[in-house]
Amino acid sequence: MTKKDRYFIAIFFIILVGIIPVSIFLHSGYMDLIDWRDRGQRYNCGYSVSVGGLSGRDVLGPTIIMVPIPATKEGRFFTPPAQKDPCFTQKLMHEINNWPEQYRKGPYFENATEIFDNKTTPEGWTTFIAETEKGYMLGFRTNESVLQDISFSANFVADYFDIFDPISNKSPILFPVENISNISVIPYGEYTRYASNPTYDSYVYVSECRQGAPIYFHIRLEANNDPGEWPKEYRGQYLNEIKKTTSGTGFLKVKGTLGQEFYFMAIPK
Repeated sequence: MTKKDRYFIAIFFIILVGIIPVSIFLHSGYMDLIDWRDRGQRYNCGYSVSVGGLSGRDVLGPTIIMVPIPATKEGRFFTPPAQKDPCFTQKLMHEINNWPEQYRKGPYFENATEIFDNKTTPEGWTTFIAETEKGYMLGFRTNESVLQDISFSANFVADYFDIFDPISNKSPILFPVENISNISVIPYGEYTRYASNPTYDSYVYVSECRQGAPIYFHIRLEANNDPGEWPKEYRGQYLNEIKKTTSGTGFLKVKGTLGQEFYFMAIPK
């Protein structure tokens, strides 16, 4: 072996030894970016409840208000993504960089019970997941003698849902669900979408209380798909919305509407 050959072999091993740690660093950083990406870059839902006309109303005893809760039309709650174990390069770099223990695995996402049950609103209402004759609902309870309006919101991440046909394909809408309107679809690129906005019946509940001004309900559920998993023409959302003004008590039927929005236009195939 000539001196020149030994020289090139030495350079090769120097480069190889340098490439390995750089590759580990880059791969670990890339995987961390994927694992710890923002909630908006996942299958995420925003849910909000507003109940007006309650503030200043005098009541005797506990008051309960119940509204539709995010679930499939069969009444099943969403499944959050499983907490991900780090790969070898992540484990190595997390150890080298002395990451806090709670960040050495992927992010943890709450399930429906953790998100909706036993929360306190700014107005002093306590939430609970109710099993009613209509199915699961989100309840609000207070023992105050003078009521306040209700304002509640939550954001959650699911492992998957279908924005093209959420009603049929087990994606969260506003449950309970009855009397779904006839659904027709039209082509949309390689998929289909609703030809018009489907509607369905649901329920709210107001416990017995002294009559006063009408109560106004506004419930929204907005579901966005994961932009990292879909070409841009298939990125979008569907929106469930319920608006109802009532002076009644007990279970009250309301109308839900589901609309779709795609951020870019798909080219028909």
